[in-house]
Amino acid sequence: MAITQREAPTTITALDHVFAATADTAVTSIHLCNITSSDATIDIYLLPNDGSTTVPTENNKIYNSLTIPATDSYIIDTEKMILGNGDKIYVQNPDSTGQVIVTVSTIGL
Repeated sequence: MAITQREAPTTITALDHVFAATADTAVTSIHLCNITSSDATIDIYLLPNDGSTTVPTENNKIYNSLTIPATDSYIIDTEKMILGNGDKIYVQNPDSTGQVIVTVSTIGL
């Protein structure tokens, strides 16, 4: 099992991913922790390594405008995501009033 942790960026460029699979990988959970006293709104994207694009678009969203209340956390752990080599997860915090720390827990297959 591996843990990746990063602050959710306010931008969404090719280098802003919070996790990139280097082999076939199962994502067991994603923890989103708002460490500020303001609500935070985030978007989560899953970008397949299929060559269609290097930056996520609206078509790659799996969560849209998810609000995480001030000093609260949101955990995604009900369904497991299976990622292939090169697939990436992006978490964007376009609303800069909150600051969200993203923790991704994975296990290789």
